[in-house]
Amino acid sequence: MEQNSVIQQIRRIFMSKTFMFAECLLAAVFVIARGMGNIMPLAYGIVTLGVILCIKLIFCDDLIATLMPFWLICCIAIKCYDSFNVFIKFIWLAPIPVIGLLFHFIVYRKKFDPGKTWKGAAAVAVAVTLGGVGKITAAEYFSPTALYHTFGLGIGMFVLCILLNTYYTPSNKYILRFRFSLIMTLMGTFCVFMIVHHYGLFWDNFMHKQSPLYFQWRNNVSTMLMLAMPFPFYLSSKHYPFLFLGLLQYAGIMFTGSRGGALGGTVELALCLAILIYSDVKNRKKNLIFLASVVTIAITLFSKPIMDFFTPVLLRLSGGDNIREGLIRRAVEDFKSNILFGRGLGYNGNTDVHNPAKFAICWYHSSPFQVIGSFGLVGVAAFSYQLYNRMTTVWRRVTHFNISLFISYAGLFLMSLVNPGEFCPIPYGLAATLLFIICDKNNIEASSSSEKNSEEILSIEI
Repeated sequence: MEQNSVIQQIRRIFMSKTFMFAECLLAAVFVIARGMGNIMPLAYGIVTLGVILCIKLIFCDDLIATLMPFWLICCIAIKCYDSFNVFIKFIWLAPIPVIGLLFHFIVYRKKFDPGKTWKGAAAVAVAVTLGGVGKITAAEYFSPTALYHTFGLGIGMFVLCILLNTYYTPSNKYILRFRFSLIMTLMGTFCVFMIVHHYGLFWDNFMHKQSPLYFQWRNNVSTMLMLAMPFPFYLSSKHYPFLFLGLLQYAGIMFTGSRGGALGGTVELALCLAILIYSDVKNRKKNLIFLASVVTIAITLFSKPIMDFFTPVLLRLSGGDNIREGLIRRAVEDFKSNILFGRGLGYNGNTDVHNPAKFAICWYHSSPFQVIGSFGLVGVAAFSYQLYNRMTTVWRRVTHFNISLFISYAGLFLMSLVNPGEFCPIPYGLAATLLFIICDKNNIEASSSSEKNSEEILSIEI
């Protein structure tokens, strides 16, 4: 009994909001430690947070405990572009997360539950696995890079879909939608911190340039922010100050200088504000007055400085992109060369247009063209069915939270139109899978709500 009491106390600490804040602060230390120097502090940060994640896998019977360190690892990792040679040195640590996962799934085993989205995942797994059949060479298909992406986006993602459906279960210790929204909000806020820290390092350049600074990880951090941004707006319906974190995250997107982020993030912001104003009746007048005031002040006092500041981004929006245009043409050509199955993820015949980083495939940098170029008509059918399968999960119960999940995915989808996006298995492919699993679980939790959370459900339903 005493041992169980100790374990329960450890779980309470690991599951607490305080511990999540502490994880964010720890991650921030490693970001600051890097400064403008070498990448090793970030690598040590990823390893440290990975150890924390594994410890949680062992002590916590609730898989959501691992979500905060997972997102922080992903946030730090996006600053480590083309660093395969750095992280391969830590390959000897690989058995630790494998052991942690096996321990969690065996010791805390739960009743098998495939959920509502497994059929879409299964269809995509078939299409991805068959991608390139008839055209791709054995050397290309079975290269380590191709196998990682083919397995990660195909059979591996299907297995993860089943496992996450089984192991993410509603708890009587918290309300799933609020806990998930808080984690996503903290992740987005941490991304804003990384952007602010970068501007602080290059403050003199920023003051001289008077426009968004260039940094290699701008598209990735914009994608992370677009995944996170809907959730502070959702939380604002219960705790008004969260609205400001949502606006801060949008500002972070704009300061990245990412063209996809500027376009997609603005569309996403409009959706977030529209659904907040519609659903949050209690604060509707306050929200409208605040937003009208911000817009009026911006137009009256800062319209010219704002336009001057973002002019370089606007010019890049209208200037075209030779690499992306070339890859789109190749995607059409690759589709025509193998209409049924495409060229597959291992095909490397497009490296003359875009030479990828080490251990990355030659993306088409646009999800629709990735589907037709890599998987052909079979891929078009599979991914269309998966999208339909996911949307039926969202629309099964139309609530503010479910719409927030949909907007989060819409942000990822919009960024994936001009970037690899959700075709990166970790984190974006997994993020897309998780969003709809959480939606399914929230539907279940809401349907069988207890008295303690029924009022909260009713108050945010559309």
